[in-house]
Amino acid sequence: MNNVILNTFDFKDKNIIFDGKLEKIEYKGRKCFFYYAKLIYTPEVCPNCNCKNINGNLIKNGSKTSRITMPKISEYPTYIMLRKQRFKCKTCERYFTAETPEVDKYCFISKKTRSAVLNKAAEIRSEKSIAKSCSVSATTVSRIIDEAAQSLHQSPYSALPEHIMMDEFKSVKNVSGKMSFIYADAQTHHIIDIVEDRRLSELKKYFYRFSLKARKRVKTVSIDMHEGYMTLIKEMFPNAKIVIDRFHIVQLLNRALNGIRVTVMNELRTTNQSLYNKFKRYAKLLLKPEEDLEAFEYRKVALFKEWKTQKGIVKYLLDQDDSLNDAYQYINQLRFKLKHNDYEGFIHELKHMPLSQTHSVVQRAIKTLNKHVYFIKNTFDYYNLSNGPLEGINSKIKLIKRTSFGYGSYNHLRNRILLCSKLYAPKSKKEVKQCLVA
Repeated sequence: MNNVILNTFDFKDKNIIFDGKLEKIEYKGRKCFFYYAKLIYTPEVCPNCNCKNINGNLIKNGSKTSRITMPKISEYPTYIMLRKQRFKCKTCERYFTAETPEVDKYCFISKKTRSAVLNKAAEIRSEKSIAKSCSVSATTVSRIIDEAAQSLHQSPYSALPEHIMMDEFKSVKNVSGKMSFIYADAQTHHIIDIVEDRRLSELKKYFYRFSLKARKRVKTVSIDMHEGYMTLIKEMFPNAKIVIDRFHIVQLLNRALNGIRVTVMNELRTTNQSLYNKFKRYAKLLLKPEEDLEAFEYRKVALFKEWKTQKGIVKYLLDQDDSLNDAYQYINQLRFKLKHNDYEGFIHELKHMPLSQTHSVVQRAIKTLNKHVYFIKNTFDYYNLSNGPLEGINSKIKLIKRTSFGYGSYNHLRNRILLCSKLYAPKSKKEVKQCLVA
């Protein structure tokens, strides 16, 4: 029976002896399982004076019962009433209590329960929910997360990977600028660190703590079009190439196209309500790549009397305004070249666009791309590097904050993020592919 219970709790300490008694009693307003056991062994030395147990100088001196919190069994909170043997040392006249590796010293929460807390903390759920499911307090959950995160972080300022991703996320209210900086390894997708303040001066102070040798090792840095990061990279990483994330290039083009759609749509608000509704309802179709539109499957669609294909709906909308049609064709060409990694074609389209004849929204987007065209070349050269994994991490951070109803402490939020990302991080390393120049 004792071995069965030991295996149930996955205990390795054979000094814990269960008496086979199990009670289901009410505790803290809930029905709970209570197991009863004793911890007894013959100590070899006194932990106080280090004298060996010779000639019976370490004698038994009563016992002390502790209530140990265990993971739930059949959804019932489970506890072990562990009676620990007390000892007296005749040499130093001091007392001590038997210890077990299953529970930390001076602690009443088992290591199995602490592991369960960490497992659940790596999921997207509130700390109050974790506390309830593990029969501990929310304060205990916070403390366990903070302790675990401290053991997970890397040695400070020791090394940097060859390929880095940089971004920012909305932090807690007491952070200057409300935004914090996050960067990760572009190959393993592991978070390297989180910096409280994303302002350029603070980031320079942070990266200057790394040696010049470590900073020279960085080959590429993937970013959005934030110019502060470009300034930072040029100064901090002398050998690094700046890779503009292709998602942000597509986002810039889509916003320009959508801006024209909104302008055209608003002009129709009072003059043609039916057409206004069509532009509003089928906004996503206009942003969908032209080659992905369904061209042969006719179906009954809202706001049209006749059956239409997706391509037919888009053509109908484009025929209503020449500036929208021109921008649509041009932006689709740029997105197509980017999708198929055709740098020469992308630059040709970019340079031969008649800016004077285009909408002002498109003009701004094209000027932005022309401004960063040197870095955009690196986007095509390192075609499998992007900020996608980091954007995914940022989405996870938003979920963590929302499910927890916000965080008041930056340090605790940082610890929770590091715990979620590093505790069960994949060990695979993505190969960085680079286009060969003929």
